[in-house]
Formats: sequence, C-alpha cells, structure tokens
Amino acid sequence: MTDNTTCDAPRLQITFNTAVAATIISLLWLPLAHADERPSEIPDEAKYVKVDRITGGNTIVLMDSTRVRLHGIDTPERDQPYGSEATAASENMVDRSVYIVEVDTDRYGRMVGRLYHSKEGYDINASMVCAGHAWWHERYAPNSELLEDCQEEAQDAPKGLWESDDPVPPWDWRRG
Repeated sequence: MTDNTTCDAPRLQITFNTAVAATIISLLWLPLAHADERPSEIPDEAKYVKVDRITGGNTIVLMDSTRVRLHGIDTPERDQPYGSEATAASENMVDRSVYIVEVDTDRYGRMVGRLYHSKEGYDINASMVCAGHAWWHERYAPNSELLEDCQEEAQDAPKGLWESDDPVPPWDWRRG
C-alpha cells in the first residue's frame, strides 16, 4: 500500500506553522505598506513621527517627549488675542503623526522643524501662515518666499489674525 501524504507532521502543527509564517510576512510587509502611503509632496529627508500633544500654536511634543518648534513662524501666545484660535488651528492641522524635517535646535533645546501633514502631505508651517493663524518670522526664515507669500495672502484677504485692526506680533507681546 502506498501512502500519498508528503508530510508526516500532524495537521495542527502544519496549521500553526502556516499561521506563524503568515504573521512574519505581515510584519515584514507593514513598514513597506506604510512607505507607499507617504504623500509625494513630502521631502525625502522628512522623518515620520508620532505626536503626543500640541502645547501652543507653534509647538508640539512628540511621543518620545521631544519638543518641536515650527520653523519660520510665530503664533500668538495663549493669553494674547487670537492665541487660542491659533492653538486650535494647529491642533486641527497636526494629526496623531506628522513628517518632520529637522532644521535646527533653538536656545531652549527644542528641535526646530518643518512639519508636513502625514496623509495629505501639505506644509503645516506654511498653512498656518496662509490661513492667518501665524506670522512669518523673518528673523528665523529670512529667505522663505513661501512664508512671505502666505503672509501677504493672509493680510490681503484678510484672514485669521489679520482681520484685527492692529494685530500685535508675539515677539512684541512677549516684551510687554
């Protein structure tokens, strides 16, 4: 009598081994699947990071506790007119994750970076200025035509903080 089976392993062992193999393949495939979801507008050097919380219109905290200041922009302080609106706008634009290009470290030890929306790929820093939620901070981004154009657009519309008759830049507000 001939045995037509090609494997002497019990069925349970075969099922288990198949499940383990499928799990390993899935785990290896997940990072690649995520990489395919990266919007094309995001620079190659941008790093994917998870966000813990928003502490102000221009500062976020990552899950690893790194504090990040948005490069080239300044938003009203929380106790300043339009401060809570700017923080809310930042919360709406920054999802649970973002892509970040590290630009510098500021004098307080915070990472300074350009943020990109993790799903739509847009530049969050520029979007804050274009929507009138932030000033272009010329001192720290003097050659940014994008931020300059965004601020002019927001002022001309007027949008956000530019709807006020005399918005006070946060760097003046902090000086009192």
